[in-house]
Amino acid sequence: MNIKSSSSELFQGFSKLNLRERLNKLREMGALTEEDIYFLQTSVDPVLTDLAEKLVENVIGCFPLPLGIATNFQIDGEKYLIPMVVEETSIIAAASKTAKWIRSTGSITTEIDGDCIIGQVHFPSVKDFSALSQTIMAYKTQLIEELNQGVANGLFQRGGGVCDLVLREIPQKNQPSIAVLHVLLNPCDAMGANIISQVCEALKPRLATLTHERVGICILSNLVDSKITRVKIVLRNIDRTLGQAIEEAWVFAACDPYRAATHNKGVLNGMDAVLIATGNDWRAVEAGVHAYAARSGQYQPITRWQMQGDDLHGFFAAPVIVGTVGGVTRLHPTAQLCLRLLGVKNAESLSRVIAAVGLVQNLGALRALSEEGICQGHMKLHVDNLLMAAGAKTEQISTAREILQKILQQEKKISVTDAKQVLNDLELTS
Repeated sequence: MNIKSSSSELFQGFSKLNLRERLNKLREMGALTEEDIYFLQTSVDPVLTDLAEKLVENVIGCFPLPLGIATNFQIDGEKYLIPMVVEETSIIAAASKTAKWIRSTGSITTEIDGDCIIGQVHFPSVKDFSALSQTIMAYKTQLIEELNQGVANGLFQRGGGVCDLVLREIPQKNQPSIAVLHVLLNPCDAMGANIISQVCEALKPRLATLTHERVGICILSNLVDSKITRVKIVLRNIDRTLGQAIEEAWVFAACDPYRAATHNKGVLNGMDAVLIATGNDWRAVEAGVHAYAARSGQYQPITRWQMQGDDLHGFFAAPVIVGTVGGVTRLHPTAQLCLRLLGVKNAESLSRVIAAVGLVQNLGALRALSEEGICQGHMKLHVDNLLMAAGAKTEQISTAREILQKILQQEKKISVTDAKQVLNDLELTS
């Protein structure tokens, strides 16, 4: 790209421009063509572009992702249609197929342990940890009451609010200890990131005055081991060879962090798609999941699979902190639509569903690995993508798809080159 302006004047005042002015500025710089601008302005509903202006900075357009529905889910005895926003082939199909398998021969049940998220107040260099601990214990009840009557009062009135304060010491070699005060807060149906940070900030001057210690940063933690979502899947009278292969695949992940990383990515394939569809912060959930997976000192799978007699049992446990009110969940019309489609009544129900989708997705991946291999199963659903990449016309796709699927069955692999060859052969015979 040949930028026409000098670097010093490239983006002067750019953030103060409106959308049309930003696009014109980029055209003048040589960064965008008229065709680019036309595409950005016409590819998405203007309502979403206007919303984007309220959500992020320096907006020039929107980036749509496919929204699909996973079917056949029955969780805790309730039937669900699962909205999933994802660009990767086979995720929705695998979730639907695996959920149907479970529904026909097993069950999915969920529970949540705990109801509080965690905020952290940081003491970077503590002079006397014992004195700090005694002071906070002496004032703990008063501090909690002040917070619940002040910054957390809205939550407190709805049955939530600050529940506890817990002090931790982090010893430093040849240095004063670091202390961290964990603020435990029930955010009700909000994800709670903003309110917990506000609560911690509100504590900062009070703690500095009471303890005579220097207070550092105040921020939430995404490692919320105080609120764990659990899922259990039972498949009854499963083929023993398949069940043992799935268990062996899990043992591999439990022993090897290199495999565990990919194992957990498969879980998050399902979870992220629902998180995005419902306007939740998938980055925060991923951070919490990965931190929880590494809490023992070695990165571990967040699911577990084992044969018990003739039945296969699967387990998921990790923090899945989400909201059904506030933020993008409240503002984005597609997120609202997806929440209505799901029919969840509160954040706890949404957390259970998301975790269940993750465990189902994991089972689907392990089954594919144990039976036909991940590539062949994935490529069956990737055929249309290959044809589009090869330049197929609409009227060619149906015939070309059948030919490519036969090639895949015989050769166990296909590529864009195969797709182009099939299209060329069709052109010659037409």
